[in-house]
Amino acid sequence: MLTIGLVARLYGITAKTLRHYDSIGLFMPARVGGDNLYRMYAPEQLPELRTILFLRSMGLSIDSIKEMKRNGTLDDADRMKVLLQERAEAIQDEMGALNKQLHEIHRMVEFMKSTGGIPMEPKVVEQEAFSVVGMDWDSQSSEGDIPLLWHRFVPREHEIEGKRQPEVNYGICVPTDTERFIYIAGFEADGERLPGGMVKVDVPAQRYAVFTHKGKVEELGETYELIYSKWLPLQGLKVVKGIDYERYGERFLGPDNENSEMDIYIPIE
Repeated sequence: MLTIGLVARLYGITAKTLRHYDSIGLFMPARVGGDNLYRMYAPEQLPELRTILFLRSMGLSIDSIKEMKRNGTLDDADRMKVLLQERAEAIQDEMGALNKQLHEIHRMVEFMKSTGGIPMEPKVVEQEAFSVVGMDWDSQSSEGDIPLLWHRFVPREHEIEGKRQPEVNYGICVPTDTERFIYIAGFEADGERLPGGMVKVDVPAQRYAVFTHKGKVEELGETYELIYSKWLPLQGLKVVKGIDYERYGERFLGPDNENSEMDIYIPIE
């Protein structure tokens, strides 16, 4: 089961949006805790949420999407493909200001056709404990978002002393006992001297399933969706609560480079 905070991070939305969708009956959690009322989502729900968010980005009203859900269109891949392709043809006639929407529709159609391309078999590793020093972002109390955190961090990365691997960045996601999470952009370092405004996080030894994302950073959410909804279940791997992280090494060529590669570490039993 996935927490509301994790689901919100995967799609770049807020927990408030997910609570609103729950309250109006558009997208409801698979389970709500009886004592703490925490919303928990099943991995197989993720494709439906992606479709809902995609349709909202295209300007469809919530009432229209609710009707599509009631009549089964959201669960019918063929009907959805036809709908998107018809919309793409209309956009080609308009061009100009609609080019951005056209690009997004083609991207969504290709995603639905390929389901991420060849199913990825993860590498399972026993990772030793290590420490990361960097700048943090709180999903509930911090301003901006994770890309903005990296924008603030990169000009200051030289301030970190004792980097173990200066060519490797880490994006560490630390869960909490509530719906919030903490994300740290940083380097592996001992952290004996912390620059102002930076923190140290200790990543414990853990068994991980390691997946590789290839492409732009803005497409990272699609890879996470495939990991949780398809690739992990296909391999019979069970996710456990713990720190997950992204490793940006020599194969990472920049956030907007289609040939960039970075590794995603998911904690498993």
